[in-house]
Amino acid sequence: MTRPLLSFLLVLTVLLSGCSNVPAPTQSLNTPVPEVVGTLPLSKVTPDSNQQAGAQDFSGRVVALDGTPVAGATIESPDGTATSDTDGWFRFSGGAFPQWLKVTAPGFIARTRAAKPGLPVLFRLSQDDGKTIVLHFAGDTMFGRRFFDPNEDDFTTDGLLPTEPSVEDHLRLLRPVQPLLETADFTIVNFETTLSEQAFTPKSAPRPVTYHPTAAYVYASHPNSVMALKEAGVDIVDLGHNHTYDLLEVGLNNTFSALDQAGMLHFGAGTNEANAWAPAIISSKGQTIALIGCTTLRIPLRTPIPNDIPFTAFDVLHKGGAAYCAEVALRSAIARAKLQADMVVVMIHGGKEYDRNPTLKISYLTEIARRAGASLIINHQPHVVGGLTLKNETLTAWTMGTFLADQTVWPALESYMLAVHVREGKVVRAYVEPLIIDGFLPHGLTGALADYVARGAAGRTAGPYLVESGAMEVDIQGAAVQHSYSQTWDGGAAPGMIVSVPEGQWLSRFKGTGTLLLGRDLLWVGGFENEEANSLTAAPPLWNLEMGNVQIGPEYAYEGQAGIRLSRGAANTGDAMTTNLHRLLVNPSAKLSITGMIRINRGVTAFAQLSWYYATEGGSFSKAFLPIEVENDGNWHPFRIDVQAPSRTVGLGLYLRLKPPDTGTGTADFDNVRIIQWARPSTSFSPQYDHLLLTGSGELTFIQQVLPGAEAWVTGPRDDPNK
Repeated sequence: MTRPLLSFLLVLTVLLSGCSNVPAPTQSLNTPVPEVVGTLPLSKVTPDSNQQAGAQDFSGRVVALDGTPVAGATIESPDGTATSDTDGWFRFSGGAFPQWLKVTAPGFIARTRAAKPGLPVLFRLSQDDGKTIVLHFAGDTMFGRRFFDPNEDDFTTDGLLPTEPSVEDHLRLLRPVQPLLETADFTIVNFETTLSEQAFTPKSAPRPVTYHPTAAYVYASHPNSVMALKEAGVDIVDLGHNHTYDLLEVGLNNTFSALDQAGMLHFGAGTNEANAWAPAIISSKGQTIALIGCTTLRIPLRTPIPNDIPFTAFDVLHKGGAAYCAEVALRSAIARAKLQADMVVVMIHGGKEYDRNPTLKISYLTEIARRAGASLIINHQPHVVGGLTLKNETLTAWTMGTFLADQTVWPALESYMLAVHVREGKVVRAYVEPLIIDGFLPHGLTGALADYVARGAAGRTAGPYLVESGAMEVDIQGAAVQHSYSQTWDGGAAPGMIVSVPEGQWLSRFKGTGTLLLGRDLLWVGGFENEEANSLTAAPPLWNLEMGNVQIGPEYAYEGQAGIRLSRGAANTGDAMTTNLHRLLVNPSAKLSITGMIRINRGVTAFAQLSWYYATEGGSFSKAFLPIEVENDGNWHPFRIDVQAPSRTVGLGLYLRLKPPDTGTGTADFDNVRIIQWARPSTSFSPQYDHLLLTGSGELTFIQQVLPGAEAWVTGPRDDPNK
């Protein structure tokens, strides 16, 4: 769903813990790009009056990297094909759900993107000079544990995989993103697993003697997963992580054997230290690339405990495993690789789980790798996606997050594919294609969900990053054009007014007598739109709709194509409810605002239940049942609940509930539900923040950066900011 441009969420406040007055941020953007200043007209993303996209039409534009229209490009989808016109525009009728579109054109490198009917999509193509290699990087990948037993109740009948899975069983899990995987010359994933014919072990059963005796978590994937990865488009896997040795030396050797038999290149682990540091070498289009992987987890403990077996290759103990990331070994491995290749890619495994920011150790090792000559550094381990850094021609992805894995912690469900184009040993282009992990499986994203992931990738670190048409692009050539406008508003007294930042834009400056907080919606699927590619259902992603008395459809939507309805009759004894799957992670003592639109009839009472957690697993330590008090006149009304997370809080669960009425049947419709976490007052402006909390008056300046050719995707303020 597309959010209203600069729409204020003027809300009824259920004030539990109001936001206090805080100093206003004073940072301003200082980006050396051309700037167009002033109020911008709302651009119509249509080629001409004869090619306006209908409700069930796919449309968009194809341009070269420099913005020149690409005429005669072929656009392919499961439902049809089209050809771009002289200005690069295309349009064709398709199905009702988002799909992958692939664009090919003579003299250009093909690109695949997710698109949905009614929302034009931009394809920016690189020229095919015969020298450019396309690399795709994805995050943690495995097929074990909850893929066999989703609820970990020892029953596998509801598993995504049978206990003896075939290649086809595994390939079925990859099909939602197979079109994206196939587009690159080489696709590389962090294969965070060991391979075994007996991949499933019941959780309640004793740990087998073949498993690592002291590792906190151990699991395996079936060897048939390797051929499925290969058939889906994965070419190389990284084994430089702490699960390579989950099944000890026998499991390590079985993993190498299965990968070698399938012809899957691998790196990052070996039967000894030298083998573990040996790079995988790929050659294409006159270039040779070396890939090195290593982990910071872990050498033996200084104070040994029984059965303390390191995950890493260790010649002193005559054992194999992953390469251990130590400074001297890392420098030496890169130096040797540079003798064999035009370009070195390093993948470092380490950091704190679910923390998007690198630890000091990871930052230090990454800088060591950069100075030693690595052109690309792709890190992983925290299970969440982080930001990027471009420094002296070296591109770093701080954490690639999850790709296909059984994570059940909310931040791990936001993901992306990193595409990197390299030529003559240098990075010449990089961009992010947004993904969501739904039911453990990756799906491409469009619309507001894609914008959410893209602006997160663009805003977590400072750099030449921009968001256009739901993708994040690294402006390596410095070609971006910046559009800006300013408006002055009064947010009133505390608790202030919430401003929703339009897609693709972000706040660059604030000045005035009022105060301002920056916020990001943690929930991000509260619009209930299904914007997943290759999803054949209208059901919204990441919502539990199986609690009963929950309906979804456009008739329950405040805007867009989907909202949800809770219904309850007087004869019912319990509440109707729905909740987001898995708990959100929140900062201890953080200020939060739960907002949305609601429509109630028949005198019923709706509640928001907040469940607070001390950890990523286990039960809640506290619950709050907060009434949503609006008119029950059958009309849409905004609501807002301000709270402060308890100290030591780690997670939050939101339940939308409806109590049975005294007589008849009552309903409550919900849309645009947000859980906004407000950043500290001194936080720098950044694209990742999609909401603002304004108290008092001030002038806000918004910017939007696009590359040439994307001008039709530039948005501006509405005449009435309250819409």
